[in-house]
Amino acid sequence: MITAAAVVLAATPAAAQLEPSGAPCQGQLATTRCSLALQALASAAPAFGIVAAGGNPMPGVEGTRGVTLNLVPKTSASLRVRAARVHLPDLGAPPQGERSLTPVAVELGTATRLHEGQATGFGALDLLLEGGILTGTGEGGRTAAVLGVGGRVALLRESFAAPGAALSGMFRHVGPLRYGESCMIPACGAGVGQTDFGVDDFSARLTVGKRVGPVGLLGGAGWDRFATTHGRIAYLGGDGFEPVAATAAADVHDSRWSAFVNVSRNLLVASAVAEVGWMSGGSAVDGYTSGAEGFDPGQGTLFGSIALRVQL
Repeated sequence: MITAAAVVLAATPAAAQLEPSGAPCQGQLATTRCSLALQALASAAPAFGIVAAGGNPMPGVEGTRGVTLNLVPKTSASLRVRAARVHLPDLGAPPQGERSLTPVAVELGTATRLHEGQATGFGALDLLLEGGILTGTGEGGRTAAVLGVGGRVALLRESFAAPGAALSGMFRHVGPLRYGESCMIPACGAGVGQTDFGVDDFSARLTVGKRVGPVGLLGGAGWDRFATTHGRIAYLGGDGFEPVAATAAADVHDSRWSAFVNVSRNLLVASAVAEVGWMSGGSAVDGYTSGAEGFDPGQGTLFGSIALRVQL
């Protein structure tokens, strides 16, 4: 089931999914720097978005929750630390091609059972909520808030002979975010470009998992639709010796697919979960030649997390 979903998701070409709104660099001075800043925005939004979203919306296998604390009926909670290896165009002065970052998100999440479904588990419904912060978005970056809400519907309850399967969907907002530093608001920095934006993400996940003794194993496939909010780019025009700051509104919409695995282990009152995943790459914006500046927008993003999950 996971393989089939991944094939369908992968069949949509990334190049057809990148949709900058308008043409913020058309007719602008220093169009190379404008395109560089726009490419940074288009690549940064999905990269930071997947750090907030990750793979499995509730870590571990459904049945691997640890001991019930009898505090909140039918609710489990998790504390997660996520990170990703993010590659973006360098916006320093002078640009050095590619820059690598490791943004980190720390999030609290809950899953509350609203409906038990049929005997096979089909139709069981959970409410998913999460909140946290994202840090490490680069020089001049900000610590951003992460807020999410969604639901998960069971397709099959785990049994002795069969794995459990579920389909989930979530909406998240991350922001405000900043990458790069230039002569823009609020002050002049040392770089040649800057991006300011938020990220809205709708994510869909298909997961299949099963316990093998005290260990839970889960695999999944995902699809995310990322959209920037209040996107703005800035870059230095002029001759480089007397730079002039230029700004433009710019929003992008991009779809990516991902695959991930979870390994969980029951502890006394919780479950410890590790996740590793990979998200597909994107495409170049108009005016930016892939690889010409030492950065390839088509490269994927490796992400991972560690988590503790407790049945409240």
